[in-house]
Amino acid sequence: MELPFELEQRLSQLVQLLQQHQLDAYVISTIDEHLNEYVPNYKQRLLAISGFSGSLARLVLRPKGKHQLFVDSRYYVQAETETTASNFEVQKLGMKGVPSVERWLAQEEQRIGKLRLGFDPFVLAPQTYHQYRKHLTDPQSEMVPISPNLIDLVWKDRPEAPRRPIYELEVVYAGESVESKLTRVRAAMSKQGVKALILTKLDEIAWLTNLRGSDVECNPVFEAYCVVEPDKTTCFTMVDPPGSVSATLHPLVQFAPYSTYSQYLNTLAQQSDAKFWLDAGNSTMGTSLTIQQHYPKKEDFQQVIFEKENPIVLFKALKNAVEVRQIRQVHHRSAGAKIRSFVRLYDLLVQGQSISEKRFSDLLYEEYSSEPGFADLSFPSIVGFAENGAIVHYSNPSDEKVFEPGHLLLIDSGVQLLGGTTDDTRTLIIGEPSQQHIQRYTLVLQAHIRLALQKFPIHTKGSVLDAITRAPLWNAGLDYGHGTGHGVGAFLNVHEGPHGISSRSTQAGLQPGMVVSNEPGFYEVGWGGIRLENLYVVTPADDIPPHQDGRTWCQFDPLTLIPFERKLVDSSFLSSEEYQWLQDYHQRVWQEISPYLEGRYREWLETACQW
Repeated sequence: MELPFELEQRLSQLVQLLQQHQLDAYVISTIDEHLNEYVPNYKQRLLAISGFSGSLARLVLRPKGKHQLFVDSRYYVQAETETTASNFEVQKLGMKGVPSVERWLAQEEQRIGKLRLGFDPFVLAPQTYHQYRKHLTDPQSEMVPISPNLIDLVWKDRPEAPRRPIYELEVVYAGESVESKLTRVRAAMSKQGVKALILTKLDEIAWLTNLRGSDVECNPVFEAYCVVEPDKTTCFTMVDPPGSVSATLHPLVQFAPYSTYSQYLNTLAQQSDAKFWLDAGNSTMGTSLTIQQHYPKKEDFQQVIFEKENPIVLFKALKNAVEVRQIRQVHHRSAGAKIRSFVRLYDLLVQGQSISEKRFSDLLYEEYSSEPGFADLSFPSIVGFAENGAIVHYSNPSDEKVFEPGHLLLIDSGVQLLGGTTDDTRTLIIGEPSQQHIQRYTLVLQAHIRLALQKFPIHTKGSVLDAITRAPLWNAGLDYGHGTGHGVGAFLNVHEGPHGISSRSTQAGLQPGMVVSNEPGFYEVGWGGIRLENLYVVTPADDIPPHQDGRTWCQFDPLTLIPFERKLVDSSFLSSEEYQWLQDYHQRVWQEISPYLEGRYREWLETACQW
């Protein structure tokens, strides 16, 4: 594979810029100025320079030698497929002997002596900056902030910023007014003696203001910064405030041009009583350095910065009763759409028609988009047939990959419908399964059920539940490289914190109101993949006595209601409790989803729910 001409040109010009700045390395990632996972086209810098289209990666560019692309297990195959071995070395994080980005930089420092590392401060979180800085131990090594971003300088045909309209999410969907949210946020600020809370993350700004947009594909958010002060809240957007954002829409929120954000911070920093709340994981070094320039002495800067996770992160994660009700309704409609796509697929196969990954992906989109309140997919649909199912984030369905009997089809998809965000995965069999298909699918299903059945004390870490989920697979010598679950927003981003279910012990403990996915899997290169994903909301478990230390108990209540593939399940592998869960689940699927279906769709569901 050769590097496309335009990428080769950009890469060559970029190497020249690294040499001009006397850099030994320049680090970028897939995230942008708002630390988004999914970014607008004009901020897809890593893609523009490497050809890698995955949603999460870091890239260390070098003036000499191969550039280093760091990816986790979701992107091992994709990274090697989309980049050129002559230009890029793929570092597969999690594999034995593969260092993290910061450890690789430390090794490079030892190899060449002092290291001069360039970075764009507005796309790097302070938390990540401190990790890099900590690992560079030579006193002469430097981290060099460079603006504008060097990729922007060589990306001559860079798309324009979207600047799409912003609209209000009514309280009937949000469940809480802007006034109430600001009151809670300001109470948290007052408790810490903070004069200004700086918000960079788009989903946090959207949640606080009850506003939504479509600047970022698959995410109903708009590009903005936000500064909350005791007496006012200012939102810096790319949209002309008098035009698309009515002054009467939000009397509690003022709007200003996006380009004036840094200037506004400079003004605040000069005030005698200035004190800023900065979230080290959810803000940028650009924001930090803008303030820091007014405080040359380190101790003075530390006096005006309160560095802690901002209160909106948890407020947003704890869904209120209205949000949960709306989310359930959206999941019902989303399930109906996905089930209709399955029935249409089976009808076409019976007719002997040729169905490709792309054709089914388009069919699925057609069903989703027919639902009232449809805004977008919640992420690009993953339709991986046979060996493509082993590519965990396979987001480019092929028109040439045609479904043939005897192979698995993995379908991971979701939708943004007014009021909620969905994300679910089902693995189907085209034709008849092999015994190996059945055995592996049943083990993955057993892992899913183990977590679905689990009750736990409030604030239990996801790392504990992650191990419980993997037990059936581990006992069979199998595993999967990704986390078991992630938080999901309410008509917001499909991935959100602070909670999750993975080996990472730093994630927040689970408590009622949090929405989280349950998605164990198994993948084998050249064979295919299995993933079974539902979303659940954490609820109180009132049917068991209080914990001896006084904590309440919690449980998972399913939001996703879509049948599992009966042909792939060997019930003899399951315990009586697990099989009972499967029967109860499918009874609930029938009761709650059948009203959304008619005719042959309803008939298919009735058969699929008979366990």
